[in-house]
Order: sequence, then structure tokens, then C-alpha cells
Amino acid sequence: MPAPASNKRGKRISRNIIIGSEAWNLPPIGHPDRPKGVPEDHTKRWTVYVRQPDGDPALTSWLNKVQFKIFNTYENPLRTCENPPFEVTETGWGGFNIDIRLHFQPFSGEKAQYRQHFLQLEKYGSEDLQAHQEKSGCVRSEFMEVVQFNEPTEALYEALTSESQWEYLVPQSAKGGKKAAYMGSTANGPRRGYPNGERTANLPRKGGEHVPFSQEQEDALVDMVLAKIKEVDVQADKEAKKKEETEMKLKALRAEMGHAASQMATHQASGDRSRRR
Repeated sequence: MPAPASNKRGKRISRNIIIGSEAWNLPPIGHPDRPKGVPEDHTKRWTVYVRQPDGDPALTSWLNKVQFKIFNTYENPLRTCENPPFEVTETGWGGFNIDIRLHFQPFSGEKAQYRQHFLQLEKYGSEDLQAHQEKSGCVRSEFMEVVQFNEPTEALYEALTSESQWEYLVPQSAKGGKKAAYMGSTANGPRRGYPNGERTANLPRKGGEHVPFSQEQEDALVDMVLAKIKEVDVQADKEAKKKEETEMKLKALRAEMGHAASQMATHQASGDRSRRR
């Protein structure tokens, strides 16, 4: 069935979002800084969020609202954020999976998309990472996600390529050439999405101090995952060989035990007949 005439046929536009969470230790019971009304067994204050990477197009140009389905023991576990910041803050004592539903702008004609995030409350990762978490007092766990729009409607395509999605970068006092300069850059460097003048939301090739996500980092992560998969495959082969050897030894032992048991039964039967005589 051909695509409707109102769609941009053959076009695909991607947008990056950050889905993550942050957790902090709560003051102990009796401490004057401990928030009132917090259950005694709650040891952490946490926030789960959906954010845009620094310098990316405005999230609200295509995202309408976000729903977070937290653990059902919380009051009103389905939380809806209709305006930025798209986040939920609560207290608790243990981590759990959070279902996230992304609702797009009504004019997009797109169905909602689902994501999931595990609420990480305890320190994790390498020793250096855990040391940083200990020093900062914050356990942060976040990942870059990609939302793809295949053959978007004319209205959505216009929103995803409009200059207005960059206006949040411009101070209200900026005018003329100064405004144009802001539209072409961010506080941390060139504006994301305009390499060689082409509109895109692809990751930058190189990382850096102020670039938390890049193709270079993504490639390194993929290489690390592939290397770990190879290590797991090697270990699995070793374990399979050990299992095969153990089964062969067990089979031989059963055969030997079976022969010995048979001989013992024969001798016992012969002794019984001798006694009866």
C-alpha cells in the first residue's frame, strides 16, 4: 500500500534522547535535614528522567508528553509529565524497572513508543566510577536512545527541520548577528546537528570533555561488548567440554558399578542357595 500523499516518502529523521536516573542518600532517621513524611525504610531519593543531549534540537518540537510507570506500591504509580522537565522524583530503598511511554505531538500522526529503564540506586561499575559516585554522592545511570521517524508527515517533517527548534539556545537579549552566532553554536561548542551545514541529529564523530556521547564512544562500547561476547563464547566452549568429559566419566563409572553390583548379586544368590542346602 503506498504511503499517504501527506507523508515525506523516503525520508527518515532520527532524534536522540537521554533516558536515565539519579539517586542520592537520604539523611538518617532523626536527622534535621531528613524530609518529613518519608517512610522509615526509605534510604534514597531518586529521579528518573527523559532529557535531550546538550546542543540537540528542542525535545518539545516533537515530544508531547512522557508517562512513567513506577513500582505499583507507590501512590499513583502511573505518572504523566506533559511539560518539561520530563521527570519523576520519589524516595525508596530498592531499584526496579520503570516503563516509559513517549507520546509524540498530535500533529505527528505517530503512535506512542515504549522504553524501559532500571532504577539504579546503589554504586556500580568500575572502581574509578564507584569512587566518583562516592565522592559526588550521586549514582547516575543513563543511556542514549534513538527515536526514528520513518516517512514522517509533512507537519512533523516541518517541525523536525524548522529553525525554531534551536531557538531555546538563544538568549532573549541576542539580536541580529549575535543571534545568528548563538543559533550556530552552544555553550559547549558547535550546535549539534549541523555538520557541513546539513540538518541532522547524528552523534558527533569525536568525543570530548563536554561531549558525553559520540560515535567514537559508541564504537568503543560496541567493540567492548563484542570482545565480552567472545570471552563468554570461549568460556561456554570450555564448560561444554568439561561437561562432556564429566558425562563420559560418569557413564564409565556407572558401567563399572553396574558390573560390580551384578557380580555381588550373583555371589549373594549363590551363598543363599548353599545355606538352604
